[in-house]
Amino acid sequence: MGRIIGDGGWYFHIADIATLPEFQRQGLGRTVMNRLLDEIRAKAPADPYVTLVADPPGRRLYESLGFADVAPSLGMRLSL
Repeated sequence: MGRIIGDGGWYFHIADIATLPEFQRQGLGRTVMNRLLDEIRAKAPADPYVTLVADPPGRRLYESLGFADVAPSLGMRLSL
């Protein structure tokens, strides 16, 4: 599963990418990501801003799709 959160225009955040453990390492995450990216390409203006937060297990997949570290920026979170 996965979803896109955005402003309906230029900004798109890919969130909640998950595959059940028994179905991991079968290409399903790549399929979900490619479908989400295809949706963004179909709806977005030229050069959209696409982000995600990569947990260590997914980092290799995201990098293979062209995502890169945004250093020196740092992802942050607020717990309420």
